[in-house]
Amino acid sequence: METKVTRKLILDTETSGLDFEKDRIIEIACLELVDNIFTGKKYHQYFNPENINISPESENIHGLNNEFLREFNSFDHEIEKFINFMDDSILVIHNAQFDISMINNSLKRCGKEVIKDSQTICTLELAKKKFPGSKNNLNALCRRFGISLEEREKHSAITDCFLLLQVYNELLGGKQRNLKFNSLDKRNRVTKGMNFNDENFTKIELSEEDKAKHSEMLKLLPNNLWQ
Repeated sequence: METKVTRKLILDTETSGLDFEKDRIIEIACLELVDNIFTGKKYHQYFNPENINISPESENIHGLNNEFLREFNSFDHEIEKFINFMDDSILVIHNAQFDISMINNSLKRCGKEVIKDSQTICTLELAKKKFPGSKNNLNALCRRFGISLEEREKHSAITDCFLLLQVYNELLGGKQRNLKFNSLDKRNRVTKGMNFNDENFTKIELSEEDKAKHSEMLKLLPNNLWQ
């Protein structure tokens, strides 16, 4: 019996402002997860807000301005590419209500089907349930989990996606949440967990490509012990 593969996208946007009706998406990024593992596949694009001026407050947050974005198409113009990449994946978003409202307004303008709440996972809501009464913005969660914010001088959709990828993993229980080790009794008998010396274990030889991908993945982990 085949096990269904679960595809999720870590998603983040930057916008010209906070008005759902008036403002426009000017940057969007997605990272593909299959069974909660980052595949390396991503979608990242800047967009021209056209006749909408980016507010000084927003520019101060993300550093994007109308001059830089002039050479790009609008999100509405490129929306088919986004829809094709998104497909029917679950979207993992910090403060999903904001991003989905912005995306859905574009979808409505283009006569496309909107994203339903059931297609989203809001990490802000997950964090609020796990840490009630605490600060649960992305910066605060990164600090809580020891995730480096060195690259986050300004908000950036692609940078924030990589940060959220690590935060989401921690909210699920951490990267090694399913790993169990042996526990020995006083006579050195295995009492629980996996016996890594068991001759029945399948021996797997890693290819050079597998080793290279593993090394790249390790670079995403702050202060990891596996190098």
